[in-house]
Amino acid sequence: MSNLQKAFEARYFPLKRGFRLRAAKYRRCRSIPMPRTGFSGKLLTLRRLDIPAPAAELKGRRILFISDWHWHNSERNRRILAEFEEVAKNISPDILLIGGDLCDDAEFLDTLPPLLKKLAALAPEVIAVKGNWETGKRWLAEDFFAKLYAENGITLLENESKTVNGIRVCGLADLSSVNFHTIPEPENTAGVANILLVHSPDAVVSADYKGFLRHFHLAFCGHNHGGQIRLPLIGALYCPSFYCTKFDSGLFERRGLRLKIAVSSGIGEHHRSKRLFCPPETVLTEFR
Repeated sequence: MSNLQKAFEARYFPLKRGFRLRAAKYRRCRSIPMPRTGFSGKLLTLRRLDIPAPAAELKGRRILFISDWHWHNSERNRRILAEFEEVAKNISPDILLIGGDLCDDAEFLDTLPPLLKKLAALAPEVIAVKGNWETGKRWLAEDFFAKLYAENGITLLENESKTVNGIRVCGLADLSSVNFHTIPEPENTAGVANILLVHSPDAVVSADYKGFLRHFHLAFCGHNHGGQIRLPLIGALYCPSFYCTKFDSGLFERRGLRLKIAVSSGIGEHHRSKRLFCPPETVLTEFR
């Protein structure tokens, strides 16, 4: 085990023991709706989130978020892509954010460049982070995904930030990464919206110490697939989270902070499993 891995485990497992206490600081946000605006196509749904602008000059800025595509180049994948392209063209987002787990299996890696090229054409700026799927592919070169995204016009952030027209996107490494939690705390700069982009809501909770989240306005996450299988009146049956189904999907808030957390049900599913009462979705956020 490397020194970096030892350091990660020394930091991570004590956090795990305190997870339930940490989660108590978070609750579903009831004051700001995050409704589905109806079917944008036969397969894809659109959820809309209107957030107060941190500064007047940010009013009207639009962020489109997708996560967990699990691309396996199926006919269904291609149909959802066509619907998503139509949605993005109608919305004209300022930034497209990609929340990780883009691919479904290693056998589909060679089909990603055409997908990434199409995604890169949908917004002036496209920014992504790795999910647990990409993080777990340690047999690939360490910079494999950074190069793949860059060659196709997309910025991949890992414990880095990028500012685009007053919107600072801070991309955090996935919770499963040995590099998790080394991102610098953003400054509370007037006129700038601080956005945290990370694959899993569990990572947001784990990063919540020593005031790290205090200057963030909004976080975007995926990973839980909305449960992928949901039942009427019951909701999600299972989520791959330390908090069971607490962060299945929707908008959440951190008590005592201005931070809101948008958790998307995601676009895709594993090619060996299906969704039930949990349609693929993309999230449109507009500063009002």
